[in-house]
Amino acid sequence: MIKAGWQVRYVPAELPEPTAPFPFVAELPTDWSDWRKEDDVPVGTPFLISPWYEYDVELNAFFRSAEMVGCAWNTQAGYARDVAAFLNFLWFSRRSKPWRDTTEHDHVAYSTWRRLDPGGPRVDDSTWNREVAAQNRFFAWQVKAGNLARSPIPQRERRSTPVEAGRPGGTMGGETPATYSHGAGRERIEWLPAASYRQWRDVGMRGYIPEGLPDPRFRGRWAARNATFCDLMVRTGLRFVASG
Repeated sequence: MIKAGWQVRYVPAELPEPTAPFPFVAELPTDWSDWRKEDDVPVGTPFLISPWYEYDVELNAFFRSAEMVGCAWNTQAGYARDVAAFLNFLWFSRRSKPWRDTTEHDHVAYSTWRRLDPGGPRVDDSTWNREVAAQNRFFAWQVKAGNLARSPIPQRERRSTPVEAGRPGGTMGGETPATYSHGAGRERIEWLPAASYRQWRDVGMRGYIPEGLPDPRFRGRWAARNATFCDLMVRTGLRFVASG
């Protein structure tokens, strides 16, 4: 039985040339770079490979959709990892269930294992909410694209927001995943060393790797502006604390 599970891969800039290619290779595009540009597939775009080493066109179309290619690379990569995590749960713990056949019961079971099971990873509330957001967006897109009849992520009506909260009409409307945790907002970071802040700014805003070098896969926009804005907010906040 294949035990590799779903794997996250990224579109490379160049492909290696095999010395003894299989016959079907002759039917593939001869110029990888030109084919990739014609199909509007940016370098670094994530995609998933099944445990059978197959490329699912409908599944991976999500990562090539307009709403995803416009995101920063680290956001795309995070979504791919979070979707793969759920698909691997289906593969290893739900008898290799295909993603098209998954149900709300599977997602609830995944939530229990991911957060509460003593034998599971016991992720914190903020990590879980991030994963649910990614998986909810993936399945909602698949429903919209006509690849699924309904999403396996259970939904609930958004709670009404009071008028005094500043939202017009006092309500948000729409739906939100019912499995979101309500405890994530309670985790607050009250103090961060200057060196840790600078690393967070450089990696998160400027597109650097932790070692201090530019990340060639970073595709964010206005990096310098965003980093300057963070510096302004931090220094202004520190000045207010010191004067108080």
